[in-house]
Amino acid sequence: MNANDGEENKIHFGLARSLARNLLKKVQIKEPPILLRAIFDCLDHKITIEGKDIGKDCGFSIGTSNIIYNSSHPRTRTRFTLAHELGHILLGHNSSSRIISFESTNPEDILANEFAAELLAPLSMLKREEFFSSSLTELAHKYQVSKEMMMWRLKSTGLYMQLLNWR
Repeated sequence: MNANDGEENKIHFGLARSLARNLLKKVQIKEPPILLRAIFDCLDHKITIEGKDIGKDCGFSIGTSNIIYNSSHPRTRTRFTLAHELGHILLGHNSSSRIISFESTNPEDILANEFAAELLAPLSMLKREEFFSSSLTELAHKYQVSKEMMMWRLKSTGLYMQLLNWR
């Protein structure tokens, strides 16, 4: 690892976050929950979304115009999968994993996670939350994401210290 690796990762994270923020701005979404249909409708090219029972897999993207998601997963998991796969497409990644994890060490998955998190739980919106009166469950419900995703997002942004109620 050389001295420039950290700087290069910041640039890529910035690109992932910027892409998500620009989509939110384009669709003029200013409050949660983020309506993914509006996001997909505003894209320059149509992306076909198809739900299938694909076992333990979360989903995957095919090229730049198809996303397959696991129709047997909960709605919150599906929303993250769709946002994650959209991130792969918009970031120009050539492949996508079928299992999506916050612990992934694959650089493309890490960036797709960052994109999805910024899209579904934008930092600008989270900073306006009244953490002292909210629980993790309430925040996850408000943003229509899983508690696991919301916890990861709050930790990655440093906002978890403000959340007093972890239920």
